[in-house]
Amino acid sequence: IICNNYLNKTIRKKIIEIKKQNPNLSLGDLHCHSYFSDGSYSVNDLMLRAASLGLDFLVIIEHLTPQKYNSDCCLESIIAQQNAFDKWIDKDLKPPDIYPAVEIGTREGHLIAVFPEEYFKPKYLQEIKQNFKHFYYYEAQVETVAKLIHKMHGISIVAHPNIVRSYPFGISSDYVKKRLTGLVDAIEDMSTGHGYHKDYSKETGLASIGASDDHLNILIGTSLTQFDRSDKKNLIQAIRSKTTKAVQITDLLSPLFTPTKLFFSV
Repeated sequence: IICNNYLNKTIRKKIIEIKKQNPNLSLGDLHCHSYFSDGSYSVNDLMLRAASLGLDFLVIIEHLTPQKYNSDCCLESIIAQQNAFDKWIDKDLKPPDIYPAVEIGTREGHLIAVFPEEYFKPKYLQEIKQNFKHFYYYEAQVETVAKLIHKMHGISIVAHPNIVRSYPFGISSDYVKKRLTGLVDAIEDMSTGHGYHKDYSKETGLASIGASDDHLNILIGTSLTQFDRSDKKNLIQAIRSKTTKAVQITDLLSPLFTPTKLFFSV
Protein backbone atom coordinates (compact mmCIF):
# COMPACT_ATOMS: atom_id res chain seq x y z
CA ILE A 1 0.00 0.00 0.00
CA ILE A 2 2.82 2.38 0.87
CA CYS A 3 4.49 1.66 -2.49
CA ASN A 4 1.22 2.21 -4.37
CA ASN A 5 0.56 5.48 -2.58
CA TYR A 6 4.05 6.71 -3.38
CA LEU A 7 3.68 5.72 -7.04
CA ASN A 8 0.29 7.40 -7.32
CA LYS A 9 1.59 10.56 -5.67
CA THR A 10 4.57 10.63 -8.05
CA ILE A 11 2.36 10.24 -11.11
CA ARG A 12 -0.14 12.89 -9.98
CA LYS A 13 2.65 15.37 -9.23
CA LYS A 14 4.27 14.87 -12.64
CA ILE A 15 0.97 15.25 -14.50
CA ILE A 16 0.21 18.47 -12.62
CA GLU A 17 3.65 19.82 -13.56
CA ILE A 18 3.15 18.98 -17.24
CA LYS A 19 -0.26 20.65 -17.34
CA LYS A 20 1.04 23.75 -15.60
CA GLN A 21 3.50 24.19 -18.45
CA ASN A 22 0.79 23.60 -21.06
CA PRO A 23 -2.83 23.64 -19.79
CA ASN A 24 -4.09 22.58 -23.21
CA LEU A 25 -2.44 19.17 -23.07
CA SER A 26 -4.60 16.08 -22.79
CA LEU A 27 -2.89 13.01 -21.28
CA GLY A 28 -4.05 9.43 -21.05
CA ASP A 29 -3.20 5.75 -21.10
CA LEU A 30 -4.02 4.00 -24.37
CA HIS A 31 -3.57 0.37 -23.40
CA CYS A 32 -4.79 -1.52 -20.34
CA HIS A 33 -6.97 -4.57 -19.68
CA SER A 34 -9.78 -5.48 -17.32
CA TYR A 35 -11.04 -8.83 -16.07
CA PHE A 36 -13.21 -9.18 -19.15
CA SER A 37 -10.11 -10.67 -20.79
CA ASP A 38 -6.76 -11.19 -19.04
CA GLY A 39 -6.73 -8.26 -16.61
CA SER A 40 -7.41 -8.64 -12.89
CA TYR A 41 -9.57 -5.59 -12.12
CA SER A 42 -12.94 -4.18 -13.15
CA VAL A 43 -13.30 -1.35 -15.64
CA ASN A 44 -14.69 0.76 -12.79
CA ASP A 45 -11.51 0.17 -10.75
CA LEU A 46 -9.33 1.17 -13.69
CA MET A 47 -11.35 4.29 -14.44
CA LEU A 48 -11.29 5.38 -10.80
CA ARG A 49 -7.53 4.94 -10.64
CA ALA A 50 -7.07 6.90 -13.87
CA ALA A 51 -9.30 9.70 -12.57
CA SER A 52 -7.42 9.86 -9.26
CA LEU A 53 -4.13 10.22 -11.17
CA GLY A 54 -5.48 13.11 -13.25
CA LEU A 55 -5.68 11.32 -16.61
CA ASP A 56 -7.92 12.92 -19.22
CA PHE A 57 -8.64 9.70 -21.09
CA LEU A 58 -8.28 5.96 -20.65
CA VAL A 59 -8.53 3.29 -23.34
CA ILE A 60 -9.44 -0.06 -21.82
CA ILE A 61 -9.09 -2.82 -24.38
CA GLU A 62 -9.81 -6.51 -24.23
CA HIS A 63 -8.18 -9.20 -26.29
CA LEU A 64 -9.86 -10.76 -29.29
CA THR A 65 -7.64 -13.80 -29.62
CA PRO A 66 -8.34 -16.86 -31.78
CA GLN A 67 -9.63 -19.77 -29.69
CA LYS A 68 -9.13 -17.84 -26.45
CA TYR A 69 -11.06 -14.55 -26.18
CA ASN A 70 -14.05 -13.84 -28.38
CA SER A 71 -15.78 -10.62 -29.36
CA ASP A 72 -18.34 -10.96 -26.56
CA CYS A 73 -15.78 -10.20 -23.85
CA CYS A 74 -14.80 -7.06 -25.77
CA LEU A 75 -18.40 -5.89 -26.11
CA GLU A 76 -19.16 -6.62 -22.44
CA SER A 77 -16.18 -4.50 -21.43
CA ILE A 78 -17.25 -1.62 -23.68
CA ILE A 79 -20.78 -1.70 -22.25
CA ALA A 80 -19.43 -1.83 -18.67
CA GLN A 81 -17.22 1.18 -19.36
CA GLN A 82 -20.14 3.22 -20.65
CA ASN A 83 -22.22 2.23 -17.62
CA ALA A 84 -19.41 3.21 -15.25
CA PHE A 85 -19.08 6.56 -17.02
CA ASP A 86 -22.83 7.25 -17.02
CA LYS A 87 -23.22 6.27 -13.35
CA TRP A 88 -20.05 7.96 -12.10
CA ILE A 89 -20.48 8.45 -8.36
CA ASP A 90 -17.31 10.21 -7.22
CA LYS A 91 -18.24 13.88 -7.32
CA ASP A 92 -14.67 14.91 -6.44
CA LEU A 93 -13.16 13.26 -9.53
CA LYS A 94 -13.82 13.85 -13.20
CA PRO A 95 -14.17 10.55 -15.08
CA PRO A 96 -11.64 10.02 -17.86
CA ASP A 97 -12.88 10.10 -21.43
CA ILE A 98 -13.27 6.56 -22.74
CA TYR A 99 -13.29 5.04 -26.22
CA PRO A 100 -14.57 1.70 -27.53
CA ALA A 101 -11.52 -0.42 -28.35
CA VAL A 102 -10.38 -3.96 -29.13
CA GLU A 103 -6.95 -5.64 -29.33
CA ILE A 104 -7.04 -8.14 -32.18
CA GLY A 105 -4.65 -11.06 -32.49
CA THR A 106 -3.71 -11.11 -36.18
CA ARG A 107 -1.44 -13.46 -38.13
CA GLU A 108 1.45 -11.00 -37.78
CA GLY A 109 0.80 -9.79 -34.21
CA HIS A 110 -1.52 -7.64 -32.12
CA LEU A 111 -3.33 -4.64 -33.55
CA ILE A 112 -5.39 -2.22 -31.43
CA ALA A 113 -8.59 -0.75 -32.86
CA VAL A 114 -10.00 2.43 -31.28
CA PHE A 115 -13.39 3.65 -32.44
CA PRO A 116 -15.24 6.97 -32.18
CA GLU A 117 -17.47 7.41 -29.13
CA GLU A 118 -20.59 6.74 -31.23
CA TYR A 119 -19.62 3.07 -31.12
CA PHE A 120 -20.87 2.94 -27.54
CA LYS A 121 -24.37 2.98 -29.03
CA PRO A 122 -26.07 -0.44 -29.42
CA LYS A 123 -26.36 -0.05 -33.19
CA TYR A 124 -22.61 0.35 -33.61
CA LEU A 125 -21.73 -2.22 -30.95
CA GLN A 126 -23.61 -4.72 -33.08
CA GLU A 127 -21.48 -3.63 -36.03
CA ILE A 128 -18.32 -4.40 -34.04
CA LYS A 129 -19.69 -7.83 -33.16
CA GLN A 130 -20.69 -8.67 -36.72
CA ASN A 131 -17.40 -7.51 -38.25
CA PHE A 132 -15.05 -8.92 -35.62
CA LYS A 133 -16.63 -12.14 -34.35
CA HIS A 134 -14.93 -14.18 -37.08
CA PHE A 135 -11.48 -13.35 -35.73
CA TYR A 136 -12.07 -15.74 -32.82
CA TYR A 137 -11.92 -18.66 -35.26
CA TYR A 138 -8.81 -17.76 -37.22
CA GLU A 139 -5.86 -15.35 -37.33
CA ALA A 140 -6.62 -12.83 -40.04
CA GLN A 141 -3.87 -11.03 -41.91
CA VAL A 142 -3.15 -7.68 -40.28
CA GLU A 143 -3.73 -5.81 -43.55
CA THR A 144 -7.29 -7.16 -43.68
CA VAL A 145 -7.99 -6.10 -40.10
CA ALA A 146 -6.49 -2.62 -40.60
CA LYS A 147 -8.65 -2.02 -43.68
CA LEU A 148 -11.75 -3.06 -41.75
CA ILE A 149 -10.92 -0.68 -38.89
CA HIS A 150 -10.59 2.23 -41.32
CA LYS A 151 -13.85 1.27 -43.02
CA MET A 152 -15.51 1.58 -39.59
CA HIS A 153 -13.94 5.04 -39.08
CA GLY A 154 -11.62 3.81 -36.35
CA ILE A 155 -7.87 4.15 -35.93
CA SER A 156 -5.37 1.29 -35.64
CA ILE A 157 -2.32 1.06 -33.38
CA VAL A 158 0.53 -1.45 -33.62
CA ALA A 159 0.88 -2.82 -30.09
CA HIS A 160 4.29 -3.66 -28.55
CA PRO A 161 6.16 -3.93 -31.90
CA ASN A 162 9.09 -6.34 -32.20
CA ILE A 163 8.24 -8.08 -28.90
CA VAL A 164 8.60 -11.80 -29.61
CA ARG A 165 6.50 -14.62 -28.17
CA SER A 166 5.91 -18.20 -29.22
CA TYR A 167 2.77 -16.95 -30.97
CA PRO A 168 2.15 -13.83 -33.12
CA PHE A 169 2.53 -10.92 -30.68
CA GLY A 170 4.48 -7.84 -31.69
CA ILE A 171 4.36 -6.96 -35.39
CA SER A 172 7.89 -6.20 -36.54
CA SER A 173 8.71 -2.60 -37.38
CA ASP A 174 10.20 -3.82 -40.68
CA TYR A 175 6.85 -5.39 -41.61
CA VAL A 176 5.09 -2.16 -40.67
CA LYS A 177 7.36 -0.16 -43.01
CA LYS A 178 7.12 -2.62 -45.88
CA ARG A 179 3.46 -3.64 -45.73
CA LEU A 180 1.40 -1.35 -43.50
CA THR A 181 2.20 2.16 -44.73
CA GLY A 182 -1.10 3.97 -45.19
CA LEU A 183 -3.03 1.14 -43.52
CA VAL A 184 -2.25 1.65 -39.81
CA ASP A 185 -2.27 4.93 -37.93
CA ALA A 186 0.00 4.66 -34.90
CA ILE A 187 2.59 2.58 -33.09
CA GLU A 188 3.58 2.15 -29.45
CA ASP A 189 6.87 3.99 -28.97
CA MET A 190 6.75 3.36 -25.25
CA SER A 191 5.33 0.53 -23.14
CA THR A 192 5.94 0.23 -19.42
CA GLY A 193 4.65 -3.32 -19.36
CA HIS A 194 7.17 -4.39 -21.99
CA GLY A 195 10.07 -2.32 -20.77
CA TYR A 196 11.02 -0.31 -23.85
CA HIS A 197 11.21 3.28 -25.13
CA LYS A 198 11.92 3.49 -28.87
CA ASP A 199 11.42 5.86 -31.80
CA TYR A 200 9.29 3.52 -33.88
CA SER A 201 7.01 6.37 -34.92
CA LYS A 202 9.89 8.25 -36.57
CA GLU A 203 11.09 5.05 -38.20
CA THR A 204 7.66 4.19 -39.60
CA GLY A 205 6.06 7.61 -40.07
CA LEU A 206 3.16 6.76 -37.74
CA ALA A 207 1.65 8.58 -34.77
CA SER A 208 3.51 8.13 -31.48
CA ILE A 209 1.81 6.24 -28.64
CA GLY A 210 2.83 5.74 -25.01
CA ALA A 211 0.96 3.23 -22.85
CA SER A 212 1.23 0.91 -19.87
CA ASP A 213 -0.29 -2.38 -21.12
CA ASP A 214 -1.42 -2.75 -17.51
CA HIS A 215 -3.12 -5.96 -16.39
CA LEU A 216 -2.99 -5.50 -12.60
CA ASN A 217 -3.97 -1.84 -12.08
CA ILE A 218 -0.38 -1.01 -11.16
CA LEU A 219 1.15 0.55 -14.27
CA ILE A 220 -1.61 2.93 -15.36
CA GLY A 221 -0.20 6.42 -15.72
CA THR A 222 3.47 5.46 -15.90
CA SER A 223 3.68 5.84 -19.70
CA LEU A 224 1.15 8.05 -21.45
CA THR A 225 0.06 9.55 -24.74
CA GLN A 226 -0.36 13.31 -24.89
CA PHE A 227 -1.80 15.71 -27.45
CA ASP A 228 -2.69 19.38 -27.58
CA ARG A 229 -6.46 19.86 -27.54
CA SER A 230 -6.33 23.63 -28.11
CA ASP A 231 -7.67 23.16 -31.63
CA LYS A 232 -10.56 21.05 -30.28
CA LYS A 233 -9.10 17.76 -31.43
CA ASN A 234 -10.14 14.56 -29.72
CA LEU A 235 -7.86 11.55 -29.36
CA ILE A 236 -8.80 9.94 -32.66
CA GLN A 237 -8.34 13.18 -34.58
CA ALA A 238 -4.97 13.77 -32.91
CA ILE A 239 -3.76 10.31 -33.89
CA ARG A 240 -4.93 10.75 -37.47
CA SER A 241 -3.08 14.06 -37.69
CA LYS A 242 0.02 12.48 -36.06
CA THR A 243 0.15 15.10 -33.31
CA THR A 244 0.32 12.66 -30.39
CA LYS A 245 3.46 12.05 -28.35
CA ALA A 246 4.58 9.25 -26.04
CA VAL A 247 5.72 10.51 -22.65
CA GLN A 248 7.21 8.70 -19.68
CA ILE A 249 5.73 9.93 -16.40
CA THR A 250 7.89 7.82 -14.09
CA ASP A 251 10.51 5.10 -14.42
CA LEU A 252 10.07 3.85 -10.84
CA LEU A 253 8.94 0.43 -12.06
CA SER A 254 11.45 0.11 -14.90
CA PRO A 255 13.68 -2.43 -13.06
CA LEU A 256 10.71 -4.82 -12.98
CA PHE A 257 9.75 -4.49 -16.63
CA THR A 258 12.31 -5.08 -19.35
CA PRO A 259 12.05 -7.07 -22.59
CA THR A 260 13.65 -10.01 -20.77
CA LYS A 261 11.96 -9.55 -17.37
CA LEU A 262 8.20 -9.21 -17.57
CA PHE A 263 6.60 -9.94 -14.21
CA PHE A 264 3.01 -8.97 -14.94
CA SER A 265 2.30 -8.05 -18.55
CA VAL A 266 0.89 -10.57 -20.99
